[in-house]
Amino acid sequence: MSKDKQFRLPGYQQYSAAERPNSHGSMILLRATIPRSEVEPVHCGDGVEAQAVRIHLANDSLVVYIIYKPPTKRLEAGELLTQATQELVLIAGDFNAHHPTINPTTTMNQDGHHLVELLTDVSEKTLINTGEPTHILRGALDFTFVSTELVPVAQWEVDGELTSDHFATTTTLRMELLPPPPRPPPR
Repeated sequence: MSKDKQFRLPGYQQYSAAERPNSHGSMILLRATIPRSEVEPVHCGDGVEAQAVRIHLANDSLVVYIIYKPPTKRLEAGELLTQATQELVLIAGDFNAHHPTINPTTTMNQDGHHLVELLTDVSEKTLINTGEPTHILRGALDFTFVSTELVPVAQWEVDGELTSDHFATTTTLRMELLPPPPRPPPR
């Protein structure tokens, strides 16, 4: 699809950087019936594309991020991943990061080292990939991180049919299974 064509899916609200110069076409699609508000994404590095949407839940909210980091750009994900210490977050995207810890079939690059350091330092964030390749050349470049408290209600899978040079991934969060937030102490 050329960049001058608008992608539309009836019944869904689209959030994308397609109208920005040098955009790579990443987008978030949410059902139109889901209460939400657009969020100004944190800076993830010069030339790194990021979109964010806050989904309003019954007792909380969830911030959904989509990231595309071109191979020639540097990732600055510290602020992004530490956001999980303050609120529920799902972060997905093509990070072009390589490290044996997150992809056993690859050698390390600077962005992979940066991500693994952050995962070690920020225990409130968990990588939920299963280890399945997300790229047709068998590598894992696409990662999905969630706030650690969401891990029990998260399911991640690769769709082997929806593909370009990357396979589509699906993340399902069964929020109804999440225990309610703790009550404040009595006054």
